[in-house]
Amino acid sequence: MNIIFKIVLVFLNLICINNLAAENEQLKEKILKLETKDFKKKINIIEKISEIDTDYSLHTLKSILEGKLFIRKSDKKILLVNIVDRQYKIYDFFDGTELGTEKKRKLKKIKINNKIRNILNNKIGLLQLSRGTKNQKIEAILDIIKDGDPETLIIINDRIKKEQDLDILKSLEIAKYSIISRYGKDSDKIKAIKKLSGNTNNDLVNILKSIAEDDSLPINISSEANKSLSASLQNIRYNNIIKTTFFGLSLGSVLLLAAIGLAITFGVVGVINMAHGELIMLGAYSTYVVQQIIPNNISFSIIISIPVAFIFTGLVGILIERLIVKNLYGRPLETLLATFGLSLILQQAVRSIFSPLNKTVYSPEWMSGITSIGGLELTNNRLVIIIFTLIVFLIVIYVLKKTVFGLQMRAVTQNRKMASAMGINTKKIDMLTFAFGSGVAGVAGVALSQITNVGPNLGQNYIIDSFMVVVFGGVGNLFGTFIGAFGLGLGNKLIEPYAGAILSKIFILLFIILFIQFRPKGLFSLKGRTADD
Repeated sequence: MNIIFKIVLVFLNLICINNLAAENEQLKEKILKLETKDFKKKINIIEKISEIDTDYSLHTLKSILEGKLFIRKSDKKILLVNIVDRQYKIYDFFDGTELGTEKKRKLKKIKINNKIRNILNNKIGLLQLSRGTKNQKIEAILDIIKDGDPETLIIINDRIKKEQDLDILKSLEIAKYSIISRYGKDSDKIKAIKKLSGNTNNDLVNILKSIAEDDSLPINISSEANKSLSASLQNIRYNNIIKTTFFGLSLGSVLLLAAIGLAITFGVVGVINMAHGELIMLGAYSTYVVQQIIPNNISFSIIISIPVAFIFTGLVGILIERLIVKNLYGRPLETLLATFGLSLILQQAVRSIFSPLNKTVYSPEWMSGITSIGGLELTNNRLVIIIFTLIVFLIVIYVLKKTVFGLQMRAVTQNRKMASAMGINTKKIDMLTFAFGSGVAGVAGVALSQITNVGPNLGQNYIIDSFMVVVFGGVGNLFGTFIGAFGLGLGNKLIEPYAGAILSKIFILLFIILFIQFRPKGLFSLKGRTADD
């Protein structure tokens, strides 16, 4: 039985190989005919190529559109050509084998005009419905929604019968109704328009708007289009509110990550660390270094970067505390100036080691792209950072509330003399607190490396915002920092559409200045040695 099964498999493979060879030969014959200078003939040939439903047909049309399809004059071999530094690198069209270089005069390019380009775009889109990836299919359907005609409707109906993916099937249905709403019978138009009601796609909204404003159409059709258009515009307004909230939460999560470490060091140690932004920057560069060490596994390198950044910036924090800060406790002006000078030193050190240019930190696949919820599209990297921020915040809360180190830290914060009398080494707690806050800043850098440029000036962009969050929420109060970060993030994004990015930040700053006039200790008063007992 095994022998018979193997024979059948071999036989089927041979059939497939023969069919593929026949299709390739048929395609080759048509491509060679594209050498003609008659553009009408070229259009007919392209039509015939598009009717051959194979991957090579799609490959052919794309190559023609991109200007990469050539024919060698000497042996009529079909080639893909990549022009690099004026050298014509040639590849076999069917298997992609590199064949070296060739002189320009020995090659003939398949030339096209604008009319053919439009036809190619249309045919490529239709072929992608059956041969493309999921994203390519969705992209093709979006083009059909915009420019589809009655002929395309036949292809759409055929694809609906064959398609298994529910997302693509849903998109095909929408494309179908978009075509019927424009070209169908009056009774079918009304049904199609009802199906498009509430859809937030811009092209569909424009279609509904044009139907509603078309005086030549019966009143019942334009009336139904108006209803569907109103529903769509309402959903767009809702989506805009959700998007604004999402971007506000995203900004708030970034501010929270940047401010948590500062809130810890400021609240417990009482030090205004102007080099805090540079600790964030060092965390981002730690991510870059780890990716250089593990270049072939981006997902793993990102995960590894978190403890690496925490440990590295924590050690830097210990050095800062032992060498500079420890001698300046109770001298806020000197501490501010010393840490500001340190921030400049760290920036220059990074410039000397890595160069002043920004470095590229790659995101893993699961952080790339977008997540669609209904008609709403949210960027995956922002979603991940919001979740990551909440996890970091909960870990910090756990450390402060449930560990011996956290208990000792809170004891020192509330009453240093009493904590010392109870046997707590307050100097050691100061050092470890500074290290812990610095480590959290490094973790913030890992997250920021996924949404912004990694460069020597990265920290400067967040230090002022971090201080605003800490002051607004209440110095040293983590819950206040949480509320302050998300409150300022949402406030900024709510004002931005009306005032612009720069003015919105100015308004937020003015708000905080006015706020601390009435509530100088922030939203939540600090209980500790820097507060009035």
